[in-house]
Amino acid sequence: MKKLLALALSACLFSAGPVFAENWIPFQGSEGTAIDTDSYVDSGIRSSIAVKAPMDDGSAISTIEFDKDKRSYRIADMKTLDKEGKMVKDFTYSDDPQNWSRLVPHSFGMNLYDHYILHPLPRFSSPVWLVIYKEEGVRFRGSTYDVEKNTITYKDGYATFWVRISYPWKDQDFSRVIYQVKMDMPHKKIQTLSMTSYDYEGKVKVHGAGTRDREDVVAGSPMEKVYEYINKELNAGHIRMMSKL
Repeated sequence: MKKLLALALSACLFSAGPVFAENWIPFQGSEGTAIDTDSYVDSGIRSSIAVKAPMDDGSAISTIEFDKDKRSYRIADMKTLDKEGKMVKDFTYSDDPQNWSRLVPHSFGMNLYDHYILHPLPRFSSPVWLVIYKEEGVRFRGSTYDVEKNTITYKDGYATFWVRISYPWKDQDFSRVIYQVKMDMPHKKIQTLSMTSYDYEGKVKVHGAGTRDREDVVAGSPMEKVYEYINKELNAGHIRMMSKL
């Protein structure tokens, strides 16, 4: 019975959630499935996001809620729609323990958790973007590399922060890309934790978790300028040190 319940909950992940979503984008690794980036909510321990998936006779939208401490998830609500987009059924599920399931490696739920909860969409309360480097020449035409000053942290040799690359021209289909990166300061290496690109209306076009690979900070590159800025701020004691506990 428990196995059947787990299978049913896994299947439900390909269904329902809030109907009036505003920014659906394809979800990597799941054909036909989309994520509403405007529905993302982070309440601290819990986070939620809406998922839409096709059905034979329409589509289904679910709000999936995650408990980050317990690494578990549940379906908070579900709506099924016909082929014309009209709502057929609307379900709300209780917060009872039996409605929660542990995240399973390599599952759809874990994939969603990795891309949107463990590596969430950029959210800033009072951002201060500092222009660290400005591209010159015909190819890049003034694009800038900016660092968000208020959210830089440092622990055990690694600085974690957000880098925004802004594009001033509109012949591209995006206006900016924001990366969360982890920089190994002693060894001058960098790891991309997540990437989010935006269109000129400020809507998310693509979002996803990065990679575990670490790359060298190339001499003379824009990221070397970023490295130099972070290193200067560290030496000046301006970056918040995270506890080693």
